[in-house]
Amino acid sequence: MSTQSSEKSAENPETSTSQGNDATPPRRHRRRRRVGRSLIRFVLMLLVPAVALMAGGYYYMHGGRYITTENAYVKSNIVAISADVSGRVVWVGVDDNQPVKAGQALFHLDPDPFQVKVAQYTAEMDNERTEIESLRADFQEAITLAEEERERVRFLQRQFERQKLLKARGMAREEQYDEAEHELRLAMQKVRTTEQHANRVLARLGGDATVPPEAHPRYQRAMAVRDEAVMELDDTVVRAPAAGIISNMKLQVGEYVEEGEAIFSLIENEEVWVEANLKETQLTHVTEGQVATLVVDAYPDQKWQARVDKIAPATGAEFSLLPPQNATGNWVKVVQRVPVQLAIEPHSEAPPLRAGMTVTVSIDTERERELPPFAQKLYDQVVSSASQLAQGMGLGDSGLGKWLNAYAVNGGNGNATRAN
Repeated sequence: MSTQSSEKSAENPETSTSQGNDATPPRRHRRRRRVGRSLIRFVLMLLVPAVALMAGGYYYMHGGRYITTENAYVKSNIVAISADVSGRVVWVGVDDNQPVKAGQALFHLDPDPFQVKVAQYTAEMDNERTEIESLRADFQEAITLAEEERERVRFLQRQFERQKLLKARGMAREEQYDEAEHELRLAMQKVRTTEQHANRVLARLGGDATVPPEAHPRYQRAMAVRDEAVMELDDTVVRAPAAGIISNMKLQVGEYVEEGEAIFSLIENEEVWVEANLKETQLTHVTEGQVATLVVDAYPDQKWQARVDKIAPATGAEFSLLPPQNATGNWVKVVQRVPVQLAIEPHSEAPPLRAGMTVTVSIDTERERELPPFAQKLYDQVVSSASQLAQGMGLGDSGLGKWLNAYAVNGGNGNATRAN
């Protein structure tokens, strides 16, 4: 048997050699697979924790930069439309939800009572003008009469002096002297009376008889009353104070409206802003002028750019009808919210924004938190090692490899996000 086997082997030496060569490759493949699996395990054991550590560090440094809230709403000026005078409605020119322009007539009140007042006060103004002209004429007459009486006093004074001289010489009777003295006293008294009358007339003229009637206080007062009546007549036509949309319109012809009573609303559409109610803990690094991104729930595919315009000086609770009384015994700490006003940048192709719409706001504070020195050093070492490992694995051109390389080149200053 052994002899036969040897003979067969000798006869077929090529067959034996080929079987030995065929058994070698599987062992090599198995060895390579074991080495590859070990290398993958080693790489994953290093790379996965490194990536997790880098992701955690990146989130810590950049996580506090953006302040986001869904407690934000579109705001606009809402004007309560009312009449400045009381009256009955005779014409209504707008409907509910109708856009209007500034100055457009909204409704009319009955003008007849106000036209009667205008006519009445116009007549009173003309009457004041006539009376002032009459006072001016009376004053001129009083001045002329006073001058005539003074001239008569001078004449009687000369007669009295002659009678006094004749009496001293014994050439005049006592009766003539007394009569001359009496006439002089009466004339002087009449001069005083006439001057007092002229002064009273002058006082009624405002102290200046040369002033025209239009400048007299009495005439100006009457004219002011007339002008007020004209303004009330003009107020019977109620106009839109600004451009906007009519809302809550229920006014009908024939209704009686009171002065100052809110009848319906006008929502202005020229100026729209967003009011975000941020938690007080979110305001640490929020300042005026910072950029924000807005997403309106009604238009989830649209984005608006805005900026922080104003920050309220107090929390919303301070303006409520019943402010919280924290001095009581039962006190629970509640995070307060502060209204922040955001000015929307012009957007020509944007859909219309309506007051009350819900908005998601994201404010870029441009602030990045810093790791402690030891953590930053460890973080930089991990990123550098991961970058070298990625380069060794041929992943340098991948997104992860570019990010790691950019971070390592920038020295861990957080600018790795700029790498493409």
